[in-house]
Amino acid sequence: MSEVELNLSPRGSQSPWASDLALDSLTTSLSAVILQTKADVLALNKPPTEPSETKLLGDVSFTLQGLNSSTLPFVNSGAISLPNTLPLPMISVLHSLVEPALLYKNLTIFVESPSGLIGQAFRSAIERELRGYLSLISKIDEEIRKELQAQKDVPEWKRGWSLGGVTLKKCVYWLRDPTIILRLMTDMADKCKELDKNGGQLLNVLHSYTSHGDPFISDFASRLLKDVSRPFYEFLQQWIYTGDIRDPYMEYFVQKGDQSDAVWDGRYVLEESQIPTFISDELVKKIFQTGKSLDFIRMGCGGGDWVDQHGTELSRTFHYGEADGEIEAAIDTAYRKTVTHLMFLLTTKFKLKEHIQALKNYLLLGQGDFVAMLMELLAPSLERPANTLYRHNLTSILETAIRGSNAQYSIPEVLRNLDARMLELSHGEIGWDVFTLEYKVEAPLDVIVNAYATRQYLKIFNFLWRLKRVGFVLDVAWRRSITGARGILSYVKDAVDSDWKMARACCSEMIHFICQLEYYILYEVIESSWSELQDELNKPDLTLDHLIEVHTKYLGNITHKGLLGSARAGKEDSLIHQLHEILKVMLSFTDAIDALYNFSVEEYTRRQTADSNAPGGSGATPAIETTLHTSISTRIKSLKANFHSLVEKLLADLAYQSDTEMRFLGVRLNFNEYYVVQRHKKMTADAART
Repeated sequence: MSEVELNLSPRGSQSPWASDLALDSLTTSLSAVILQTKADVLALNKPPTEPSETKLLGDVSFTLQGLNSSTLPFVNSGAISLPNTLPLPMISVLHSLVEPALLYKNLTIFVESPSGLIGQAFRSAIERELRGYLSLISKIDEEIRKELQAQKDVPEWKRGWSLGGVTLKKCVYWLRDPTIILRLMTDMADKCKELDKNGGQLLNVLHSYTSHGDPFISDFASRLLKDVSRPFYEFLQQWIYTGDIRDPYMEYFVQKGDQSDAVWDGRYVLEESQIPTFISDELVKKIFQTGKSLDFIRMGCGGGDWVDQHGTELSRTFHYGEADGEIEAAIDTAYRKTVTHLMFLLTTKFKLKEHIQALKNYLLLGQGDFVAMLMELLAPSLERPANTLYRHNLTSILETAIRGSNAQYSIPEVLRNLDARMLELSHGEIGWDVFTLEYKVEAPLDVIVNAYATRQYLKIFNFLWRLKRVGFVLDVAWRRSITGARGILSYVKDAVDSDWKMARACCSEMIHFICQLEYYILYEVIESSWSELQDELNKPDLTLDHLIEVHTKYLGNITHKGLLGSARAGKEDSLIHQLHEILKVMLSFTDAIDALYNFSVEEYTRRQTADSNAPGGSGATPAIETTLHTSISTRIKSLKANFHSLVEKLLADLAYQSDTEMRFLGVRLNFNEYYVVQRHKKMTADAART
């Protein structure tokens, strides 16, 4: 006995009997006899245990199924009470054996918890794996029952040690891979519970295991993900083929927005936290655009029949792990067909390009002959107080201007949307201050020319209209001074000639300023921006979102460059504020010219009357009305000085703008360096510091 103990002790990391038990391929009777003899010796020297291994084997199958037994009762779902009478090696074996039991019991609780559709698919996949686990336990239990039946006639001290018999260690060996799977599923479940993951977030948790270095784990995760992702791909299929989504648990990365009554903006939003990591950003954009476009075709364009046909022709099922490129190709086909048809509807059925062109022609004053005729017809009415104007009169004049210009050849849909109206009245305003043109854009094009775009168009029109008005009254004043110089003004040259020379020179400066500013806005700003917009509109695969973006950019360029950085329009030192002050001075200057002309006519009349009353029809030139003349002359000089001061300040600010076109505008306004431009204060301060 002692010799046997000496030969078998101490045990290394791999005991001889464990190695011998693994030699299942031995077939010779001699070897079998030798091994069985060793087993008998070990069994004879094994100390007695309570409960015995046979008793434990009888209960282990219940424990592995999460059920209580007499020897291995569950304390709770996370603990099992082990007998304290067993030796440490046996306790170690039981630790390994009860681990899958505890994992199984916790997973059974997890699969019963409520969740969304993808969460339910995850729990269903775990439940299927647990059924496979129970099937294995059933086979192990069958082997145990056979072994227990065979050992009924074996002495108690020898039970469990016969060659080829079922032991606790062999059970641990059989459960090695299943335990890894149970650990993996428990880890997945714990992460989802702790981080409160659902939908696409849950898919991302599972997908992270597919890149694991152990092929066993990565293959299992891929197999699990194929089933769990099924609801996600059903969402995807429904979205890109019908433009609809039924997502009661908010698990999809496309969700209904706050403005569910809208037809485009705010109707659907992209929930980035729910985007699966196995879908690229570019593909996500295509998916989002495809569904939104289908919904817009159905709801905004009345194309429900086309959407139904689209879904019938292209619809197919998706699943995780398809061959490379198959899902991407199917989504790309649906995307291209959808966005192409949407742009076809907008440009043909709803005349998108014609309406955008009309906005440029009428609100951005691109239709020159129409604008000139409209201003000439409106001028007498707009000089009156604003409260004396009536909308039907303005509309009648607008129709006359349309019939008298090339605007009459616009399509009926355009002319029907063009109207004239008045802004809100304020005390003391005249017609010029409240008149505006209005272009009504109807659905579905109102998602492109939205409320923001309409305000931008109105802002640009009001500024350009005021610019045209100033240019118009300056032109009238210039023509009057030139034609008057050949007529009645020539008879009073001795009295007002110097005043008229100064007035004509200053008027010429103002006309040059207006002409250069108009050229800059209408050609270098609007036309160049229009050219960029046309290039974008003619690009293939143009989406509605991109169209809205480029149209907004188009208006942004015009308002920023054309209104000289109007974002700071509320500040007194902003360029647009300075420009408005210059225009006010110009209008006041035309009033002063009118006063000078009226004074000149009165002087001419007075002289004619004096000559006719004098004996012989001629006499000395009567004295001029010096008080009124001096007042007018002083006013003209003051306005001229004020104009020069404002222009010089504007030129100084333009010289240091970051935008090249705005800097070049300053060069063109002062091409011969007539105005003395002081160095910019900021630049002077910077130079002083250096």
